[in-house]
Amino acid sequence: MVILATILFCASSFAQKGNNQIGAGADLSMPSGDFAGYFKTGIGVYVKGMLGVGKSGQVTLTTGYSSFKSAGDWADANVTESVVPFLLGYRANFNGFFVEPQIGYGAYTHKYPDVDGISTDGGGAFTWAAGIGYVFNKKIEVSARYQSASKEGSSVNLFGLRLGYNFSLNTSKK
Repeated sequence: MVILATILFCASSFAQKGNNQIGAGADLSMPSGDFAGYFKTGIGVYVKGMLGVGKSGQVTLTTGYSSFKSAGDWADANVTESVVPFLLGYRANFNGFFVEPQIGYGAYTHKYPDVDGISTDGGGAFTWAAGIGYVFNKKIEVSARYQSASKEGSSVNLFGLRLGYNFSLNTSKK
């Protein structure tokens, strides 16, 4: 978060010609592939810094938190999987529509009951995502993305839907 705050402060200080914003919102994430066999649809939140590059591009830094409850054969096991991505991307804007490829790192943690109570373990992995969406009135964002990571011999793949609000950091300069 300190890195995100530094980038956004610098962006607003140097009077970029692009559109500088902070976005925040909610995620609905549907597991796919092997991940779907073990976990139900998850919910989460995200925050995104967007540094304007030229008239229609933005370099993005995204993080968030999503949680998934066990399903299928694991339904009775009461396992919870948490996903925290740290993704760097580029958003190309086209009259409200946008495309946004991202790469980075994801922290994946699962909690499960054992004889001593609740145990936690997990790890991190290279993570990538690709998203498309539309921004209404330069503020309200609706988007979809596919996110994938391989960790410990298994994959964590999901299809996500987002609803968010983008706050402008641009100030008028005379």
